[in-house]
Amino acid sequence: MKKQLLLFAALFFSFQIGFGQCPTSDIILTTQADIDNFATNYPNCSIMTHELRVDGANNTITNLNGLAPITVAEDIFILATQITDLFGLDNLETVSHLALWGNQNLVDMTGLSAMQSVGDLEIWVNSGLLSMAGMTNLQSIEGLNLFANSSLSDISQFGFVQELQELTLGGNALTSLIGLENLQTVLGDVNISNEAITNFNELAGLQSIGGSLLLSNNPAQDVSAFNNITQLVDLYVVECPNLANLDGLENIQTVSGRLRIGFNPQLTDLSAFSAIESVGNLDVYENQNIQSLSGLENLVHVEERVLIMDNPLLNSIEAIGNIVPGPISEVVILNNPNLAVCANPFICEVLEDPAVTKYFGNNSSGCNTIPEIEVECLLLGVIDVDVSSGISVYPNPVSDILNITVSETITFEKATVYNVLGQQLLDTSEKSIDVS
Repeated sequence: MKKQLLLFAALFFSFQIGFGQCPTSDIILTTQADIDNFATNYPNCSIMTHELRVDGANNTITNLNGLAPITVAEDIFILATQITDLFGLDNLETVSHLALWGNQNLVDMTGLSAMQSVGDLEIWVNSGLLSMAGMTNLQSIEGLNLFANSSLSDISQFGFVQELQELTLGGNALTSLIGLENLQTVLGDVNISNEAITNFNELAGLQSIGGSLLLSNNPAQDVSAFNNITQLVDLYVVECPNLANLDGLENIQTVSGRLRIGFNPQLTDLSAFSAIESVGNLDVYENQNIQSLSGLENLVHVEERVLIMDNPLLNSIEAIGNIVPGPISEVVILNNPNLAVCANPFICEVLEDPAVTKYFGNNSSGCNTIPEIEVECLLLGVIDVDVSSGISVYPNPVSDILNITVSETITFEKATVYNVLGQQLLDTSEKSIDVS
């Protein structure tokens, strides 16, 4: 019994040493003195269970040395300091969320050599940051978010990573994704924007994306690295001025959210999308050289909206003719000056559905107004138009002269007269017909 009590006491003492006198709520350190006095104010505090925020916006903070006792933490934010390294966190082994924002003198991650595991790593607007070197023992990371670090060109530190919750890269100085060659799975979103990347080859091993693939404002010429991806929440390819085709996306079958293709001046069609069967929304806009929607012939389900806007050379939307209107709520086809033919089975059925909001305009003649398209649909035999209220035939029955009158909204071209046996008697362009 005495041994058991001694063991319990030892365990309790060890637990107390770990937590020591740590803060019992979130804490903000705003001066160098606050940091220097941390160990004095919170003796034996190595396990932080509340947010620790270092904010140097109003005072000069040059080092984090006073934080050296911390080995485990939930949330650490280091904001707007003058630090050049991360010494002071050199005993930190595990942290659920580490955010470094606006530390302009920081050049790399030197000082984080003990860190083995990080949940979300968020590195924003550190203009002097050159690389992610320094995390020599890092073995596990869940989310990687590198944004607006204008000198950051090296992320080779992450060569061990096979799975992430999220990957966000934007506004850094990356010219390649070296360091992500072993990435196989992203459970959430992949968002790559405003980088100097010409291809995504280092992501060729990526087998699945559980969320969205968002590619924007990149000089990429090639997206073939994503050829293993079959389904997404959203797919954005926006403002990629050098992208002439979407080869590499040919295995995508479902985009449950938005399929958005916009501001891509080199694209001429969507032929890489031949496997897509279902999307939530289809948005194709501001693509200067796209001439057709070829590639979307297998698209049959759109959940909410079709938007085709501001494509100056677009002359055919025949490829979307197989969409079943079903739940669709809105169709917008505007400002496509070379688009003269809109009549296809999908569009013609939409015109008959009062529940669908429809906008057509500033296209070429034939696709400029709903009445124009209705005429084309009628000629195709796709829709039935009730003209009984606009046509009058009298007398009926007739023995000599049959008269036909039509309303101003109907153009009369000819009448064909049959007898009761179904035999054709005559064709005429006259509205008064002698049948005697």
